Amino acid sequence: MSILIIGAGPTGLGAAHRLLERGHTDFLVVDRNDYFGGLAASFTDPRGFTWDFAVHAAHSHYTYFDNLLESLLPDGFHHHERRSWVYTRERFIPYPFQSNFRHLPEEAVADCIRGLRNRPARPEDPPSNFREWIVGLFGEGIADHFMVPYNRKVWCVDPEEMGCQWTGDRVPVAGLDRILEHIEQKKDDVSWGPNATFRFPKEGGTGAIWKKLGERLPPEQVKLSSTVDALDPGGKVASFRDGSTFRYEQVISTIPLPELCRFLGGGGEWGPVKRLKHTRVQVVGVAPGFPLPARLQGKTWIYCPDDNANYYRVTPFSLLSPSHVPDPDRQCSLLCEVSAAGRKSQPDEKDLIRTTLSSLRHSGLIDVDPEHSHTIVMTAEYGYPVPTTDRDEILNEILPRLEEIGIYSRGRFGGWKYEVSNMDHALMQGVEAVDHILDGAEQVTIYQPNLVNQNVSDFRRPPR
Repeated sequence: MSILIIGAGPTGLGAAHRLLERGHTDFLVVDRNDYFGGLAASFTDPRGFTWDFAVHAAHSHYTYFDNLLESLLPDGFHHHERRSWVYTRERFIPYPFQSNFRHLPEEAVADCIRGLRNRPARPEDPPSNFREWIVGLFGEGIADHFMVPYNRKVWCVDPEEMGCQWTGDRVPVAGLDRILEHIEQKKDDVSWGPNATFRFPKEGGTGAIWKKLGERLPPEQVKLSSTVDALDPGGKVASFRDGSTFRYEQVISTIPLPELCRFLGGGGEWGPVKRLKHTRVQVVGVAPGFPLPARLQGKTWIYCPDDNANYYRVTPFSLLSPSHVPDPDRQCSLLCEVSAAGRKSQPDEKDLIRTTLSSLRHSGLIDVDPEHSHTIVMTAEYGYPVPTTDRDEILNEILPRLEEIGIYSRGRFGGWKYEVSNMDHALMQGVEAVDHILDGAEQVTIYQPNLVNQNVSDFRRPPR
């Protein structure tokens, strides 16, 4: 059985690795880039600074993933305790906000408590959108002071346009009694979440993981810098931009679902995917020319909901590994993530840098000097798949139909499910697709994401 794998990011590499584990060598991996890793790649610029596309913390729901990382980079990880914060009104609030809003001004604290006490009675029917979910669980105060503005900033749509099926282990829920107790005791509650601890490569950024996994593949079965132009599901032929073709029996595709359907042609048959929404993410890397200030020490990443900042998250990237900067004693680096609606025209890079540096200064987060800062801009047209209210309706129609013609669309944008789009989820979608093709095994990650996310340590080690 000849298998074509489109994309050499975590999903595609996970599929190829699994095929080799299973002794199946009739496959080809293609990617339009000249490197492995996709959105999880890393780059070292001419001045010696290493950068990631956004932040990829290697935490895991799967023993299989943990074991693979250790085999790829033995003793090659720093292990971190997550210390994330919300920065609003020129003050830091420990994450999750809804458990620690006691750090807000007194009036805002009272507003949040009042909202929690006056939450609407829980209806028998589930909430119809994300905003209803927010207000029903946290009340109007927390919604107004953080949840709604932050999510609107990240997703570039109103929460009323989003479903709530994706929240799972993404959005922490705290009880009123526990919150009031912690306010009275002046105690923070920060232990929630699947990524309370995580690992990060000592050298080479996140991309070091995927570079190492890609190098394990037989070179003759990898075709980088190669773009797929069309798929003929009837003739089982893939056509590439260089004029070459490849005959396949099954495809594991990790390219964005709308792009895949465009390759297939057929117009109206795949029309529903046009309703899917995504964000574009631009990451501004900033090296301000001095060590990390004391107020940012120990903060693994920072959520920024306020209007006076163009970014939604800032990560002191050099904190995750000192190797990210040429001189750790005298330098630091930050990743500032800026979101926009997909397909929207991009701002000029110089304007984006200027706005980002101004935001860092005027928000009070860090006083950077534009004249002495080293900057870089990285753009991903597809940053996050937006979990709109009609997303599942679309996916439940399109994904099984693709499988009927031997195409498994998987990964962050192939499967289009944000709740299973971390690196571990992405890799396992590729692994499970292979096991299904070869054995008919269940594909739990893509089709039962809530089941996967209920278990944060030891889920589904594939059979040997």
